[in-house]
Amino acid sequence: HIDSAPYNAIHVGAAAATFPKNLMAQLAVGGVMVIPVGPDGGVQYLYRVERVGDDGGVVGIGGDDSKIGFLEEDFKVYRVLGVRYVPLVRTDD
Repeated sequence: HIDSAPYNAIHVGAAAATFPKNLMAQLAVGGVMVIPVGPDGGVQYLYRVERVGDDGGVVGIGGDDSKIGFLEEDFKVYRVLGVRYVPLVRTDD
């Protein structure tokens, strides 16, 4: 729910093929996301993503979220362990 951002914690319960930048941008500075990343049926790892800066902007703070950028320097990413999750799917609903 982007309307409730920014979040202090996000847990993703299905594997994403890549890191979802739009979800990472919803983390508050100091917030943590735990997410499995990797292809369906392939090697997947559980990652801890920590928001350490806001140079790219934080969704839900201030004005127009459509102008929020994304800077990798705003995040620290730690690989925790190997896992196997179902794939994260998108719906148009």
